[in-house]
Amino acid sequence: MRIYVMRHGEAEMLARSDKERHLTDLGKKQSFAQAQWLKTSLKSTALHKVIVSPYVRAIETFEQVNIAFDHQLTNLTETWDAITPYGNSELVYDYLNSWAEENDSDDLAVLIISHLPLVGEIVAEFCGKNNVSFHPSTIAVVNWENDKATLIEAKLPSAVNIL
Repeated sequence: MRIYVMRHGEAEMLARSDKERHLTDLGKKQSFAQAQWLKTSLKSTALHKVIVSPYVRAIETFEQVNIAFDHQLTNLTETWDAITPYGNSELVYDYLNSWAEENDSDDLAVLIISHLPLVGEIVAEFCGKNNVSFHPSTIAVVNWENDKATLIEAKLPSAVNIL
């Protein structure tokens, strides 16, 4: 299985609650650009599931990803309270393990859109450690086969690279 772990795009600092923080204009651009990279890197492989945090900035990140994928991800998406900032990476591991067994395929691909610190904890849960600096909109690519996971790459948004 290929797991794409994405942190939401840059978000505004102030809102009535952390859950209600919106993406900035830069955050929308980052998310869309990263989604274009993801679509290209998938080549002929399709995403089979997208799991999104219910926080506004994660949902808005998904909206940008879905636009880049020509709205083909809508029916593959579930919103899950367990992947908010302080969610449980072990629960994510168990869920994906069960989902993979039910679908009986090593060729599955899933995108998770979540937050710090959970995105790093998810990578560590699968790979044993996290070497990714999760700037906004960063995508970590994890290959998981035979109960062994390897971090393939981490794609930072270009705005981070040029600053």
